[in-house]
Amino acid sequence: MALLGLYKIKRNNEIKNFQSNPKLKWIKITEKNYQSFCWLYEGQMMNDKRHGYGVLTKINRHGVKKKCYAGHWINGKIEGLGEYWYDNGDYYEGNFHNGKKSHFGRMWYNDGSFYQGFWKRDMYNDKGMIIYANGNRYEGNFINGKKDGFGIFYHFKTGQKQEGHWVSDICKESVIIDMVNRQSALKPTPYAIPILV
Repeated sequence: MALLGLYKIKRNNEIKNFQSNPKLKWIKITEKNYQSFCWLYEGQMMNDKRHGYGVLTKINRHGVKKKCYAGHWINGKIEGLGEYWYDNGDYYEGNFHNGKKSHFGRMWYNDGSFYQGFWKRDMYNDKGMIIYANGNRYEGNFINGKKDGFGIFYHFKTGQKQEGHWVSDICKESVIIDMVNRQSALKPTPYAIPILV
């Protein structure tokens, strides 16, 4: 079955228009690769490979469906803009390259943490911001999934801000100052940092 012409997809209460490609065909495939579940793919194909927009769903042996991926494919691989739902409850929306998180994206972790920034081969890379489950936040550079380079770490529990240089997730040198709202922090440090004149 092929859809020709202009069609609309409603996503996140936004209606987006797409122009179909006559070389692409819409298809629904169920692949049974595993004893405990099977895959359902609904989307565009070209040369018998997933290509274009498609949705991949996992169906367990009891018939329960769980959407795993919705987004773009190129030659059977996840590529371009998409959304991925992980089995552990994590959720990612952003760009993919060769099936891995790449370029800009956002990740919501099941523990309450959140990351927004750039990725390379499934790891934080370049500029980004991570908000930890305890409320603390780091904004700065990452290399291979670790804080690396200049960054600012906000210790919201104690009401302090730490600006410095990190190497492989370890702060090598920094300056810590009290934030304006230190006294309203959950557990403000009793050791206020004196202002140097």
